[in-house]
Amino acid sequence: MGLTDNGRHPNPVALLESADVVHDREAVSAAMDALGAAVNAHYGDRPIVLIGVMTGAILPMAWLATRLAMPVVMDFVHATRYRGGLHGDELEYRVPPRMALDGKDVLVVDDIFDEGHTLAAIRGSLEKRGAATVKTAVLARKLHDRGLDREWCDFVGLDVPDRYVFGCGMDAYEEWRQLDRIMALAED
Repeated sequence: MGLTDNGRHPNPVALLESADVVHDREAVSAAMDALGAAVNAHYGDRPIVLIGVMTGAILPMAWLATRLAMPVVMDFVHATRYRGGLHGDELEYRVPPRMALDGKDVLVVDDIFDEGHTLAAIRGSLEKRGAATVKTAVLARKLHDRGLDREWCDFVGLDVPDRYVFGCGMDAYEEWRQLDRIMALAED
């Protein structure tokens, strides 16, 4: 089976078979345990609003929520700065948060912190909506020197190399978000 399917899209099975494991299931689970402990320690018993950034945050947000001890309300946003282009612009909500955030503690959850501009725009937008506090939590932080400082996120699960990674909510050509491990595309 070749790496491409009909010459147009990568063959998902071949793509997975040629990928490298960056963090296995046990490492991801341990990172989620540590994230949950850090969030619990920070907020104590104060209620929070978890807002997942679609689509990548579906799994990390669900995994994190099961580890939290305080009252939690869950919501999501679907936001973009790209609108089909290659360069970011102003934030556009395809689906904005559905609830009022006035005076609430908000934790934005995303799958990966790459350059961070979209996550920063979401955070700023939620602050303008009157949230008492807005913090960020990501499962993975890509290690490079582009974009925002690598310490910008409040809660980070795992570091990943500056490669195209997928699994745990992150996709490779829209495939493999459901994996419970983080993989990296084979390097050429």
